Amino acid sequence: MNQKDLDKVSKDMDRIFKEMYRVFKKVDDDVDRVFKQMDEVFKQAEQIARKREVGPWKEWYAWRPVKIKDKRVWLKKVYRRKINTYVDHDDWSHYEYGTVFDVLKEESK
Repeated sequence: MNQKDLDKVSKDMDRIFKEMYRVFKKVDDDVDRVFKQMDEVFKQAEQIARKREVGPWKEWYAWRPVKIKDKRVWLKKVYRRKINTYVDHDDWSHYEYGTVFDVLKEESK
């Protein structure tokens, strides 16, 4: 390679590096913009009216498999309680299952 070819390669590399810097800068700016938007969404989510009502523990026969502390239990007596969640005029219910130890632990509080 002669000097003229080396100069051309050097100019091409400079041009490529400048373009790469421009692209990375744009990506970095876009990432910053997305994080700012996410912060705004989280702030708005904190302002949504929420309410959670936890019912009392009741004895229940697990006629179907239920999960208690990452274990499936069924065909025996367990305890369950109903949890109602209200968020922005939308509500839903689900059940939490536990053992007698969960009931005693909560009663001791």
